[in-house]
Amino acid sequence: MPEEMTHTTLSRQLKTLEEEGLIVRIEYQQIPPKVEYQLSEIGEKFRNVLSVLEMWGNEYIEYLNKVKKSQHLMSAK
Repeated sequence: MPEEMTHTTLSRQLKTLEEEGLIVRIEYQQIPPKVEYQLSEIGEKFRNVLSVLEMWGNEYIEYLNKVKKSQHLMSAK
């Protein structure tokens, strides 16, 4: 499983997504600075794919947890 994401990694990935046109960055001129991101028009069209991928990912995590638990029980015997 991936480790916790660092601020640098997150910033790099957001910049790449923005450059690729999948997200839009909204900057607010205030103190402290505020930035928000949202899916672009083409990014919105990808939302269904992301939803299905999320469902699969959650099912796969459950599967891995069951396998790990099963292996732990078998090694305890």
